Amino acid sequence: MEKSSEALLRGLAREDVGKGDATSEAVIPKCIELVAEVVANRGGIAAGIEEACWLFKKSGISATQKVKDGARIQERARLVELKGDARKIFAAERVALNIIGRMGGIATMTAHAVEIARKEGSHAQIAATRKTILGRLDKKAVSLGGGWPHRLGLHDMILIKTGHLAVVGSITRAVEAAKKKAGKMMVEIEVQNPEQAVEAASAGADIIMLDNFSHAGIEEALRKLHAAGLRAKVKVELSGGITLEGLHEFARHDADVISMGCLTHSAPWLDVNLRVRSFSR
Repeated sequence: MEKSSEALLRGLAREDVGKGDATSEAVIPKCIELVAEVVANRGGIAAGIEEACWLFKKSGISATQKVKDGARIQERARLVELKGDARKIFAAERVALNIIGRMGGIATMTAHAVEIARKEGSHAQIAATRKTILGRLDKKAVSLGGGWPHRLGLHDMILIKTGHLAVVGSITRAVEAAKKKAGKMMVEIEVQNPEQAVEAASAGADIIMLDNFSHAGIEEALRKLHAAGLRAKVKVELSGGITLEGLHEFARHDADVISMGCLTHSAPWLDVNLRVRSFSR
């Protein structure tokens, strides 16, 4: 696990515990050994299990991962087995379950989106956006669900948006300047009409984002790219408020990427809980 993810998890745990677990300290005697397990209350795609186990282990608890991240699980599946001090387990419980719930929900929704696209005959990558809360962990969950995390941050890809173009003033100039600085990074640009799509492809963009285009506008942009002999030289990404309910219509277009902010800002959590199996003094 990356150091940045470890730092995030530590921070979440510190914030939750604060000055101490007031409830456990009040009602749970010291030196109670607990055997417990994290169980899924519904099926989906497992994610965040590695991170949850890391959190428990850093709290001095024995944590055994029972399923692999990315695995499809059924209702009542056992995800993690825990053994250790009861107070420590209860102190780490909520943050660990939050991680599994959020990441599992994102992975499950992503897998569903991929299934919808494939049923429509599309081979487009289902991609996340940067509308995240847990950053890399949200993006990891998208990957576990079979999607493309897209750029992880501002540092690993050049994405020229309408705000940038308002300052630069020229699509061609913006793309050419970006290509000079890009190195191994891809250069993507957001366009507002089919003519801009052709201009961006002619300038050498690697990916063209058709953001908030109508279905007729998408088809017109694709036709113009084909007519100019540029379609095979550039990837086309569809973006802008695409939901699971509307995905099947977008999947019918000849696109390479379909990005969906809802994967990380609206995914229902995977329902999991902690079950106590036994305890001893």
